Amino acid sequence: MELMRESNTLPDRDLLSDPDRPGTRQRIPVTTVRMLFAEGAKNYRLLFGRPLRIETVTQREGYTAAIARFAPGARFALDLWRSNAYGTIQWRCFVCEAIGPGGAGEGVPCVEPAARVLLKTKGAAQSRVFLAWLDQLEKSGIDPVTCPRETFEAAHFRLQGSRADITPPRRLSGRP
Repeated sequence: MELMRESNTLPDRDLLSDPDRPGTRQRIPVTTVRMLFAEGAKNYRLLFGRPLRIETVTQREGYTAAIARFAPGARFALDLWRSNAYGTIQWRCFVCEAIGPGGAGEGVPCVEPAARVLLKTKGAAQSRVFLAWLDQLEKSGIDPVTCPRETFEAAHFRLQGSRADITPPRRLSGRP
């Protein structure tokens, strides 16, 4: 079941106040992220990020669809996992920054209109290494939303240039 396409601006009920001018309201462009959980088949979820709003579109036993909206410049991570009766058939992770109007970005599954990709994985081995590294990063007290962009860009290149099946997660931080 596909979610309906959303506008890339918040509807009138979602106008945000301008922090510099109290009492004013303005439209801001947003990046929408579609999340989907279908038990045993799909789990498209946010790993981290601070959305302006999360809206549950559909929820019933074993199935949930939701939309998260991010302001330009906001950082978020996605875990896109699918399986069939035989096991995992697709697993990708992305660390992205939402873009504003006219900003350069690339197409990312479940993200509209686009996003700046800081890190991406493909396959179970790379995704497992990335998730373990992200867990270590958070345990060390580093907030992935506010850490420097270069942290993810460097980890991306280290991950792409390694054998993910034998790479320890600490290598993504540049440590031996």
